[in-house]
Amino acid sequence: MIDNKLFLDKNKTVMFGIFEDSDQFLDTVANVHHKGAQIIDCYTPFPIHGIEKAMGLKRSLLPVGAFICGCLGFITAATLQTYTMAIDWPMIIGNKPIVGVSYVPVLFEMSVLFTAFGIAILFFIRNKMLHGKMPSERVDFRQTDDRMVVAIATDNQLVDKNELSNMLYQGGAVEVKERTNHGYEDFTEVAIPKK
Repeated sequence: MIDNKLFLDKNKTVMFGIFEDSDQFLDTVANVHHKGAQIIDCYTPFPIHGIEKAMGLKRSLLPVGAFICGCLGFITAATLQTYTMAIDWPMIIGNKPIVGVSYVPVLFEMSVLFTAFGIAILFFIRNKMLHGKMPSERVDFRQTDDRMVVAIATDNQLVDKNELSNMLYQGGAVEVKERTNHGYEDFTEVAIPKK
């Protein structure tokens, strides 16, 4: 369920393109992916529709996880009610059968409860956003405010670094940075002027 492509390896040289306009960002990400470069991840302060397709990601398996969690909630509710009403404390209320329509509200609520909590837990696990974990990259302090950042692996690529940085600048990037394998704080700005 966790896509290994979305992991910034410390040993890779990574180029970051920083954008201000979301439409230019989406078009550039699609062009970079189409050119054959490996896009590691995109950091945006708000959802951009179509970014997954532009990055070349497969469809998420979170809906499958939600369905499994809902089924688990349904089974738990059915087991709990059947055990309580038929085995532990059997009661005949108004000469109605023990198992019946009265199960529906609890079955529904437990299915929704398990789905809601399960999908939240799976979301945090899938995105590696566990408690106490430091963010993987902090390229620009405004990336959570109004800047969009694309991270591109530049090791063993079909696309040349100069060609890639030119493509980012021509696509509307306001800044292009490169991180080498020396650590997260070792950013160098690519020395190609904005055109």
